[in-house]
Amino acid sequence: MAELTKIYQSDDIQKELEDIYKQYHNSIKVFIGQLEVLQNKFPVEILNEVRAVFSHIAKVYVCNDKKIAEVNICKAKNHIKRAQLDSFKYMCYAYSKYYKEFRDLYKNVDLSYINNGEFIIELSQKYALAIQKSEMARQRESISDDVIDSYDAYEEAYVAYASVYKLIVENLAVMEKLQQKEKLEKDEFVEKMNALQYSNQELNEKITALQKENQEEKKKNKKITYLSIGLAIVSVVLGILTFL
Repeated sequence: MAELTKIYQSDDIQKELEDIYKQYHNSIKVFIGQLEVLQNKFPVEILNEVRAVFSHIAKVYVCNDKKIAEVNICKAKNHIKRAQLDSFKYMCYAYSKYYKEFRDLYKNVDLSYINNGEFIIELSQKYALAIQKSEMARQRESISDDVIDSYDAYEEAYVAYASVYKLIVENLAVMEKLQQKEKLEKDEFVEKMNALQYSNQELNEKITALQKENQEEKKKNKKITYLSIGLAIVSVVLGILTFL
């Protein structure tokens, strides 16, 4: 059997390196992609941890001392776990922000129509649980000497927030239809109100014209009345004069 020339070629170290790579590719890398989509930016804290991970891995590949290799493997594992922890934190924040933006976007839509009212109830319950889990994780972190001690708590918070996000995404198509319906009904209402306002304007104009016509008629009648009275008086006077 050929003698190993590099420490990193040993089975135990290869297994450790494989586990680190798997966690990066199967979890952290996925979270980074999701965060870039949700927040349109790369999380710097996670990037720094990933940089530290691969810095220690690089040292493993160039050293010939197994103890030094194991020390760097241990440090790389700590950084990969910290990167995972930061990913949980970022995802909780991103999902919470997404939820608030979602509620603001659909604030004028009656979500009780979705799944016979079950959607809004389930969504509220899931979001309340996510907030509770997130608060518990922060409390755990605040009383712990090592931030990694809050790893499991933040993972639970992430799972709770992910459930909220999943529920929203699964029902987006229905919400879009409801929003379109609300918009159409609103547009129809506005159109009817505009038509009513236009009709009222026409009616007011006709009423004004009639009032003006009535005023003119009154003036005309008044003149005729005065003229009739005047003629009557003249007739009386002429009658008296003739009699005399």
